[in-house]
Amino acid sequence: MTTFGQSYAPQYDRLYADKDYQAECTLLEQAFRRYGQQPIRSLLDLGCGTGGHAFPLAARGYLVTGVDSSEAMLREAKQKPASATPEFLRGDIRDLDLGRQFDAALMMFAVLGYQTSDSDVQGALASARLHLRPGGLLAGDFWYGPTVLRVAPSDRVKRVQLGGVGLVRSATTELDLGRHLATVHYRLTQVNGQAEALIGEETHRMRFFFPQELERFLAEAELELVGLHPFPELDSLLDSTTWNAFFCARAR
Repeated sequence: MTTFGQSYAPQYDRLYADKDYQAECTLLEQAFRRYGQQPIRSLLDLGCGTGGHAFPLAARGYLVTGVDSSEAMLREAKQKPASATPEFLRGDIRDLDLGRQFDAALMMFAVLGYQTSDSDVQGALASARLHLRPGGLLAGDFWYGPTVLRVAPSDRVKRVQLGGVGLVRSATTELDLGRHLATVHYRLTQVNGQAEALIGEETHRMRFFFPQELERFLAEAELELVGLHPFPELDSLLDSTTWNAFFCARAR
């Protein structure tokens, strides 16, 4: 299985040009103020991708280190011009050890969900805790299990345009209810006038979580769940319409 490889990574920012990273960074700052017990300046962005959160947070004055396992995604990040440049490193967040600690760690855009087995989840959360100072925060979002079971992911198509060239991403999804997994198969097609060309296919496996399950995983990693909200809100309660949930945990 390839995830965010050579064909997908160069199209990633086009596909998510409508994602409001600035608003999500504002949400993170609100969570820092609400749940933080100490000033937060240094951030570890786990599964940073092309730097969608890392760059605006660095521009806001944070010292950001981004880690991702995809060389292709990091290549895209490092090519971006910016006034404030994060540090980008390649690594597997399940067994990462940078030898230093941070005020907060991030797992944004369902990074935790890409840890599909129990051991993957445990490893990623243990790595996050290893890199947090006592009292430091871990924040992220995930697919909310109760709604995934109620609604179920649908097949969908996304179209974006850049100049005269279009990009079409189709997605089909299968659920494995026993293991809390969704397998999403993506097809990327480039459209130039009447001509269409398949430029890549990828299969992503995504885990969805239930609140008590998440709290147990966090506790095993010496992290205390302190906030759980519908994404991207801090002042609402989870309900049957919540697809993405936002969590914040504090290092013990």
